[in-house]
Amino acid sequence: MFATFVAGAPLAAQARDMVRGHVLDAETSVPIAGATVLVRGTPLRATTLEDGRFAVSSAPEGAFTLVVIAQGFRTTELEVQAGRAGDVRVMLQRQLFDAPELTVTASRAHARAGEAPVSVAVMSGEELLGRDAVTLDEALPFAQGVIFNSGQMDIRGATGLARGVGSRVLMLLDGHRVLSGVGASIDFSGLPVLDVDQIEIVKGPHSTLWGTNALGGVVNVITKRPSPEPETIVRGYFGVFDTPAAWSFTDESLSREGVALQHSRRLGDVGTTLFLGREGSDGFRQNGELSRTRMRLKAVFPADSPNPWDIFINWTRRDEEEFFTWLSADRPLEVDPTELGDWIRADDLVVGMTANPIVTPTSRLQLRPHIYHARNQNFFHDNEDFHRSTRVGTDIQWSLFPNSSHALTIGGEGAWTGVTSNFLDPTPDVTDLAVFMQDEVTLSDRVRGSVGLRLDYHDASAAMEDLVLNPKLGFVFEANDRLSLRTSLSRGYRAPSVSEQFTSTTQFGFRVVPNLELRGESAWAAEVGATVELSDRIWLDAGFFRSDYTDLIEPTPAPDQFFTFQFRNVADAMVRGVDAGLRVGVIPRRLDLHASYTFLDTEDHSTGRSLPYRSRHNVTATVSGWRLVAVDFRHRSRVEQVLAFPLDDRESITLVDLRMRTRVLGTDIQAKIENLFQARYVDVQERSPGQTRSFRLTVTPRF
Repeated sequence: MFATFVAGAPLAAQARDMVRGHVLDAETSVPIAGATVLVRGTPLRATTLEDGRFAVSSAPEGAFTLVVIAQGFRTTELEVQAGRAGDVRVMLQRQLFDAPELTVTASRAHARAGEAPVSVAVMSGEELLGRDAVTLDEALPFAQGVIFNSGQMDIRGATGLARGVGSRVLMLLDGHRVLSGVGASIDFSGLPVLDVDQIEIVKGPHSTLWGTNALGGVVNVITKRPSPEPETIVRGYFGVFDTPAAWSFTDESLSREGVALQHSRRLGDVGTTLFLGREGSDGFRQNGELSRTRMRLKAVFPADSPNPWDIFINWTRRDEEEFFTWLSADRPLEVDPTELGDWIRADDLVVGMTANPIVTPTSRLQLRPHIYHARNQNFFHDNEDFHRSTRVGTDIQWSLFPNSSHALTIGGEGAWTGVTSNFLDPTPDVTDLAVFMQDEVTLSDRVRGSVGLRLDYHDASAAMEDLVLNPKLGFVFEANDRLSLRTSLSRGYRAPSVSEQFTSTTQFGFRVVPNLELRGESAWAAEVGATVELSDRIWLDAGFFRSDYTDLIEPTPAPDQFFTFQFRNVADAMVRGVDAGLRVGVIPRRLDLHASYTFLDTEDHSTGRSLPYRSRHNVTATVSGWRLVAVDFRHRSRVEQVLAFPLDDRESITLVDLRMRTRVLGTDIQAKIENLFQARYVDVQERSPGQTRSFRLTVTPRF
């Protein structure tokens, strides 16, 4: 029932059309496991086994091109003649720096880095673990074009601060939407870390393919297949916060600790991965305690199929105390005594499936049904608000490949969200429907074009409906195998979240009232960019962009009501700038440099001032030596505009982290010092202190 159907010739003919081969390291002739082998212009693909072998069934007639991609190696293309291929031997040259090679999110299909007409940043699972990240938001600030504002993710200045409601970045897990049903926000604590293959960040409005919330960009967390051999990973960490004496508020030490167990194995023809984790933290500030429990199960079947079906279940429970604002500038790590003990309980359950019922050399049908159930309860001194939401939906995609130079993608998406709450007035049901298409054409040996269109319908009961058309147009010019130029024009859209539209409550002394006339926000964006390998040691990517936003949603004072706020469409705005990334093998395989720079020039057209909570200059850099020691650097210039306390002093932020790593008897041992020089700063949001210096030791044995 779950086997992939391959249409066309009978089995004997399919066997004759199968292409087999080996992928080897050109320097050592050692087999390369986990390399991806694509047949250009088709949905056909294979992954190499431990001995480097691969097999692609139902190869096209005549001549075709194999594209072979492996992390740490240069991508290789090979012309093959059907029926005369024999055992193909592919030798890959090592790359002297880490650079992205294969992506799927930008075009909803596998593509080499540099082939997409939009900017894409990639963080590998190996880099994620090397950064000793407990949750993804600890590592993502080092991705090109990504900025974090007091814990909220921003791409290219699209997002300021919204206290966890209405994300302008769409988060996906293996292609499934994982934004909460009421707040439409990202919960990084529920996303996996240990079995991440890579994280893809598509920058700029990308609603043509992915719909609402993709106003600033799309982040897709792609997980690994279960290991073919039984494998167990245990990860434990312990850390302490170093509180400056002048800010101390307790005689007790403040610590954080966690343990996780992940086991992967085959059960017949089904690959499975089970993850269990438990974490706790005192926090670095008063009212900062956190307790988190996580469970994840993933099954892939048939385990060796290049186009398998898979299903996953993610469950997270988080009990977290709430720190809203400091007691005073002299006591920044303390809260008002009335807020002591305020905490939130959040439970999230996500179930998703990816099905590939039809895969042929010329077409592919893919379905992604999902369920997202969330339960949140406040235990605050001034409210006990709660909400329950269940989102049920599916995504259907049909990809057609009439020839090697043409790819057509058509599809649809539908979802229904039911909500129960004591602070939403009225309590709504939400329906989202969409149809989309994309046509990609190879115009010449060096030029490819892409055009797309999506129609989104959003209906929250008792509120205004939205019907939005989002087009895109893009071109890529590959001057040679080292230089790729791109340009695109696209429109993005974000529907109002349930919280923004229907909230009626009091929190931290402020009254918030509903706005049933709230509309979605949109943006037009243009980009020109380039990716170039300046030499065997230097990789550079840069994109120049401009986004024009309409009807931006912001919390503002409600008309004719004192101390009362309401989410309203208040701003038309412009964001332009450049984001650039540099990767250098200073001493090949010994000393590496990764750096990124994002420049933002923003304007609120109604005031003529900069948009709040944006910094003009944003810099990150990592220098790593011998894979044993690394220094991470982050800098952002002074935030020019804020909303709540504009008279407070604001300064630039510069942070340095130190990481060390070694391996003993099959066990990874990592040590990390965050905020090495004990910088004292406000974390973008007014009167919210940044994290103090901390020390952490992580031990990860594998069996």
